[in-house]
Amino acid sequence: MNSEIHLLWDGDRQAGRLHIRQNPSVHQFFYKRGGHGKMANSRQTFGLFGWCLLIYAVLFQTGTIQAMVRGTPRISNRDSTVAVVALHARQIKQIDNRWTIDLLPDFHAWKPIPKITGAMISRLHCPWPAGLWKSVQLPNDYIVAGKVVKSGRLMASHGFLPLYPAWYRRTFSIPASAKGKTIWLNFGGVYRDAVVFINGELVGQHPGGYTAFRYNISRFVRYGESNTLAVFVDPRFFEGWWYEGGGIYRHVRLIITDKLHVAPWGTFVISKVPGEIHYGSPQGDYASAELTIRTTVDNAHKAGRRFTLVSRIIGPDGKVLQSIANSETLAAGAHKTFIQHAGLRHAALWSLSHCHLYHLETDLEARGRVVDDKRTTFGIRTLRFDPNRGFFLDGKHVEIKGTANHQDFPAVGIGAPNDLWYWRVDKLKAMGSNAYRTAHNPLASAFYRACDHLGMLVMDENRHLGDVYTSKTAPGSPYHKLTDLKAMILQDRNYPCVIMWSLCNEELYTEATAYGVRVFRAMMRAVHQIDPTRPCTCAYCVYKPTHAYFGGGFMKVENILGCNYSTSLFAQLHKEIPDKMIFGSEDINMFSDRGVVRTNIRAGHINEYGTAAHMWVKSGGPGLVGDRAPWLTLIPVMQHPFVAGAFVWTGFDYLGEPNPIGWPDVSSQVGSMDRCGFPKPCYYYWRAWWNRKRPSVYVFPAWTFPKSMIGRPVLVRCYSNCRRVALFLNGKNLGVKRMSKYKYLDWNVTYAPGLLTALGYDGPRVTARWSCRTAGRAAALRLRDEVPTLAANGENIVPVAVKVVDRLGHMAPYADNVVQFSVAGAGSIAGVCNGDPACHDSNVGHTIPAFNGLCMVLVRVADHPGKIIVTARARGLSAATLTIRTLATRAAKNNRWPRLFRGPLLPRAASIAK
Repeated sequence: MNSEIHLLWDGDRQAGRLHIRQNPSVHQFFYKRGGHGKMANSRQTFGLFGWCLLIYAVLFQTGTIQAMVRGTPRISNRDSTVAVVALHARQIKQIDNRWTIDLLPDFHAWKPIPKITGAMISRLHCPWPAGLWKSVQLPNDYIVAGKVVKSGRLMASHGFLPLYPAWYRRTFSIPASAKGKTIWLNFGGVYRDAVVFINGELVGQHPGGYTAFRYNISRFVRYGESNTLAVFVDPRFFEGWWYEGGGIYRHVRLIITDKLHVAPWGTFVISKVPGEIHYGSPQGDYASAELTIRTTVDNAHKAGRRFTLVSRIIGPDGKVLQSIANSETLAAGAHKTFIQHAGLRHAALWSLSHCHLYHLETDLEARGRVVDDKRTTFGIRTLRFDPNRGFFLDGKHVEIKGTANHQDFPAVGIGAPNDLWYWRVDKLKAMGSNAYRTAHNPLASAFYRACDHLGMLVMDENRHLGDVYTSKTAPGSPYHKLTDLKAMILQDRNYPCVIMWSLCNEELYTEATAYGVRVFRAMMRAVHQIDPTRPCTCAYCVYKPTHAYFGGGFMKVENILGCNYSTSLFAQLHKEIPDKMIFGSEDINMFSDRGVVRTNIRAGHINEYGTAAHMWVKSGGPGLVGDRAPWLTLIPVMQHPFVAGAFVWTGFDYLGEPNPIGWPDVSSQVGSMDRCGFPKPCYYYWRAWWNRKRPSVYVFPAWTFPKSMIGRPVLVRCYSNCRRVALFLNGKNLGVKRMSKYKYLDWNVTYAPGLLTALGYDGPRVTARWSCRTAGRAAALRLRDEVPTLAANGENIVPVAVKVVDRLGHMAPYADNVVQFSVAGAGSIAGVCNGDPACHDSNVGHTIPAFNGLCMVLVRVADHPGKIIVTARARGLSAATLTIRTLATRAAKNNRWPRLFRGPLLPRAASIAK
């Protein structure tokens, strides 16, 4: 008898129930009914063969035949994604919906510690859901929803938002037919110290807040019944010194496999290009490639198993290029890595402009059926780190034009859905950046997929040196397990965008010590055992130009040299260590705030020029903000061809670590863009010099001032990569100036309302233009959605930019109107932001004041396709509406993410209500 199993997950109204429908086989069907009634008459005219062919076609169309062939029950579900995945032997269910949360702001049972003890865990009992429990959708950061409270230095690092534990709870069902299989519960990331229970039993504890982890829950679940999953999280202990949030902030998945299965993160494709690379094709570069496929298999059966390991290489066009099959044997309880080899004659190479991706389909076949399968995405490219010439990708020199960024987003904190990662990477690409440092921890898998698809290099960074969870590692700390480091390498090693592993950041107490060298060597051995293809580095602080730093400490053992804020020492470093490539792992950008003309320490604002305010105003540190300028990073990089490039601190402002001012600021002010992704003037500096082949010119400040400013001088600054720039006010030429390479131009202009225009010249002709007109009184709002295609999955979020304009549509650059939002249709408001570092309004509210003419609302899509109507209102201004259409999950293909950038803020699909 064949059984068609319908697994109704909690997304269905009849969650957790198992329905088994007995279906007679085709042969039995005709055997029992072949000679009776209408079937007999029909068979006489149509024929038995015709009926068999028709029924086979129906079964094939519904997926039943495929499931029979693969030896897997067919799963039907209202969620189309689940139905597709379930056709395979390995069943995967993302369980981000239907969670509830119980916040514990008054929790004082114990003080914040790196890891909750067993005695403390024994005191944990998840309360029964009552009125205090609230529904929540994952990914979720509940700390970001708190109220800003002025407190001490430690609270400042987290944006003055209170920290406290919470309970998460969800029910789920596993079918009775899954008994005897392996059930995995996979967490993408929990901040932090997650303690996981199923049906009241302790499953495990994961203290680290930045790495994925999973548990085999086969012995904890009740098959064919409802199960309760409870997770206690405690984010009060700091692993860093920036906003770290709190909660289950990445995806959670249930995975059902056979006891003979591919191990977690158990596939790895190593590519080599031994011969000539062919350049110049419109489709990108190509070459012959040799592939080494490593597949790690677990056998949890009580007896040995013979099986066939099948590996299929799928090309970027979706066609099977090669299939390899090997018969293998694995003893009971064994864990082994198997090696296979393949060759491709015309492999399309992954590059920054042609992001060709391949897929590895892995099947384990035993006893005539597929018992497990897995799909792995990979790319083929070459990496070279030349100590004299810098970095080479696919044999071509590539200047590293990098930014470093923390993982928080406006409104949602660290709980970002997949689409926001694509949005962020694309914003940086538009600025001219081609590299991203994951400061100071590994990120969500969606980030790496975005970099793979959009063409962004990644310096992937580990959080801690050794086996500790403190912000810095003290001498003598343990380093023998390295669990989190190994998890990062295993999880991220197939992404072609990752070009280097950063093992730590600014370990001031150990980086120049013998103990530090021992730890670093142990970490490098662990990394290269898992991935021998990429170099190890770190973000090193060269504070003292002594032998301990030049050729000693970590520099003695790491493969390439990443140096923080050491541009003045590049030449000396190269002389002392000539055999290793050097790059700036963290370098100067600029302290500034968008649209601010005059620094106001009390208000927490720094002017756009990045001058006239002291660094570390309240902590007494050295230097001036004026000393932190982007050209101080770029000029040394360009002067020394042996320097591969630099990662600027930072691409986006980030929540927490408010510097240089501190209170009332709750976020940093070092980004080229604010937290909303709105550009600051320094954005245009990088866009000019990182895109030197594309002429550009930009001038600031915005040419709108009070009448009292008429006749007074205004400093007008220009960022451009043109040879000469001419400035005009109301048609009058204010002078032509020659641009110094990698610098800027200034004019002192007597203010008069009107049109300010800059023209960039390369030779005799104008190659770039920028104009700014004096705006009138604020009159209306305009909206623009910044993500073009949205899947209606209940998680995705679209940032909607809001601009305050005058009656002619010109932006009102200093408008601070309070904007109120409402959403109707297939979506809801996730939160708001305005880019003001001193804004204390709720991140998850429905109102926000514009900051210098701009703000943002973030809209979460529903779990069904439809229209979302966003309305923005402000007193005294004409309201604006925006219609967003979401698509069914099958129709929205984020792996073909289109370019988003359309200028700093160009209105699209917005209407102004009369």
